[in-house]
Amino acid sequence: MTKPAAKPAKGAKRKNRTGCELLAEAAGIVSPILLPFLLGCSTTQTLPPAPVAATQAERTAEQAAKLSASQNWPAAAKEWKLAAERFELLNDQGREAVALHNLAQAQRELGHAVAAQRLLEEAASLNEKLGRTNEWWRNQIALLQLEALSTAAAALHARFEQLAPAAEHLADRSVRGLFLNELGLWRQSQGNFTNAAACYLEAARLFARSGDPAGHAAATANLARLFEARKNFEEALQHWRRVLEEFEKLADPHGIAGALAGAGRSQLAAHKDLPAAEELLRRAARNYRFLQCAGETRATLELLEQCLLAEGKKGEALSVQAELRDLAGHSGPSPAQ
Repeated sequence: MTKPAAKPAKGAKRKNRTGCELLAEAAGIVSPILLPFLLGCSTTQTLPPAPVAATQAERTAEQAAKLSASQNWPAAAKEWKLAAERFELLNDQGREAVALHNLAQAQRELGHAVAAQRLLEEAASLNEKLGRTNEWWRNQIALLQLEALSTAAAALHARFEQLAPAAEHLADRSVRGLFLNELGLWRQSQGNFTNAAACYLEAARLFARSGDPAGHAAATANLARLFEARKNFEEALQHWRRVLEEFEKLADPHGIAGALAGAGRSQLAAHKDLPAAEELLRRAARNYRFLQCAGETRATLELLEQCLLAEGKKGEALSVQAELRDLAGHSGPSPAQ
């Protein structure tokens, strides 16, 4: 508490005081909350509303991201295209490049590989001009993934040869991990299992150091597939169990389904504990069906059929065969390239 002010002596002549002096005296006894109003302090100014064009562009990008997350690729492609156009009108080339990259992903999922490649090249050109190194590398990695799905082996080899020396000097561990993951997949496709395993292990280490659990799970899943390819099913199963735990922590439905299928596939190939393999494959098939992943559902059901026959459950195997026929009947035409 502050010491109270002394009272004026009796008989003392009262001086005429100005309004400012009276207000200053009031400041000692009036609530601090009311003081700014008494003293005439200016209130906080209201921020002007964001420009309409900028708000529209941002809302379009937000809607496109939601559609991509839900894998509604036709609608996502439409929204990402609109977002790219709106950012271009604002001369916001950084966000335009992001929209083009995501539009390329949607086009890839729709089977439009040529359009996807053109969009990624356009995004890479913008990022290179802006000096956005990490974003440029992500464009290049997406191009590697696209070329790996095509028959352009020469183009894929040339891009790896061009990027590999520069990748060694990447400062961003997560981006370097992404590149090594793709390099491992390519080397594995060439039958170079030893070098592929080294790429996956180094990628997983980099992802762990950069705090990227999704990247670490992806690299570990690739390592599990490599052990499967080398017929080391016990090691593959251990890795799939680890991958399942990692994707469960991430709450990633697609990753969980893939890990369940991988564990069931390895368990079946090892011919050990077939009931456990059956349970894993059933769960994976149900998850893939719910996620509307027709190709993965079909592959998992085919493995489940093999497992049931190995267990001598012919009636249940026939039921799975009927489910496969039903799936084939509801499958649409393959997407155009």
